[in-house]
Amino acid sequence: MVIKIGTSVLTKSGRFDKKILKDISAQIAQFLKKGVHVYVVSSGAIGSGMTILNLRSRPTTMEALQAAAAAGQRYLMQCYEEAFAKDGFSTAQVLLTWDDLARRKRFLNAKRTLAQIQKWGLVPIINENDTVATDEIRFGDNDRLSSLLAILVEADLLVILSDTNGFYSGGSTGRSGRRLAVVRNMGNSIFSHVRDRRNSFTVGGMRSKLNAIRMSTDADIPVFLANGRDKRVLSRLFEGEDIGTLFVPKSGKARAKKNWLKHFISAIG
Repeated sequence: MVIKIGTSVLTKSGRFDKKILKDISAQIAQFLKKGVHVYVVSSGAIGSGMTILNLRSRPTTMEALQAAAAAGQRYLMQCYEEAFAKDGFSTAQVLLTWDDLARRKRFLNAKRTLAQIQKWGLVPIINENDTVATDEIRFGDNDRLSSLLAILVEADLLVILSDTNGFYSGGSTGRSGRRLAVVRNMGNSIFSHVRDRRNSFTVGGMRSKLNAIRMSTDADIPVFLANGRDKRVLSRLFEGEDIGTLFVPKSGKARAKKNWLKHFISAIG
């Protein structure tokens, strides 16, 4: 299972929220104790750096963004290590760029490395390598990264934790429209409902999430979208409670190589 935790989940009132990270980590630990392999895609490095540096708005230059990420990544990993240690687990940091997954040799190396991390019983915490990524090799947001990672590890499920309790027919929030418990056979028409909502800490919006979700479902990986700030959100999802939205693939699992060719090869022409 791949679990993506967005910046909007890890920040509150413009500040990094260590408590919510602890709560989600504790929920993930319950799956780990049952033998489930979990890959955590975590945003928040730049947001953490902004908090440490007392920046009130997101930097606008590449060098400032990378410097904020450098300051924040260490603190972010420290928080994850402390949180998982309480349940007897240790973490491993994995930083990726698009180039790491777009080229077949690097793709396979990343896959083997992640498999070894799992074999050693560590919890992989994965993020874009913001300190070195440039416009040409960026994922753009961790929604896309989480989807590509789910394809990489041939995940059975992708969970995207954001600041919305699923997808609403009226847009990205529950202020209007009706929450869709299940979405099947995503088409282009679903994007007509989208109204992106961002702040100075976040990069992606609902449109970004839908693009990533469609990438996963096209690769036959189901996706849950839910509000990461809801109490016990992961536990409640897997207890069958009617929260969030489940996006259902069209068919059964496709071959890993076919998925890599479809989603990665275009990056290098």
